[in-house]
Amino acid sequence: MTDTLTVPAHERGVIRVFALSMTDKEAQALKDDPAALNDALGTDVNTDQVEVFPVSDLEGIGLVGYLAEGNAVPMEQLAPDRTKLEKLGGWVLIVFSLAFEDRAVTLRPASSLTLIGTYGELRTDWSAAEKIEADSAKPYSAPPETVKKKPSDAAMSGRIAMVALIVLGLLTYLMIWIGG
Repeated sequence: MTDTLTVPAHERGVIRVFALSMTDKEAQALKDDPAALNDALGTDVNTDQVEVFPVSDLEGIGLVGYLAEGNAVPMEQLAPDRTKLEKLGGWVLIVFSLAFEDRAVTLRPASSLTLIGTYGELRTDWSAAEKIEADSAKPYSAPPETVKKKPSDAAMSGRIAMVALIVLGLLTYLMIWIGG
């Protein structure tokens, strides 16, 4: 059995990869049945943020490529586990941080789940970004909404036509009513 794993509240950008030691039918059940998946992980998760699939589905790119190219895990993080990831066959379970919906949880994975690695997604370092000094970038710098735009010529023509049709309709009604 894999040891318990603690996930802190509000975790972001972490990916946990598990190898599944089970039959295809059992693995497919994890994919199709949220209750089975929750049981296997030992906690409730948002199943939209979990992937269960056979590694053979990644033919051509492989699990390492999928994690690096498809999920922005830096190759430096994958390097220590690269051989293990490349030799992995059967089914895998990938759990993204958002699966825990900002809750602090303790995972108690079933014995059929083996943690292969925990990886962080490449994140943008905003500290190196230049500060924008333009007045238009300052909060609440948009012009006030007090200035109303004039209606376009087409809108005015449509309004005039509608008023004319209403007046003609009323005049027709009065003529019929008076004459009838």
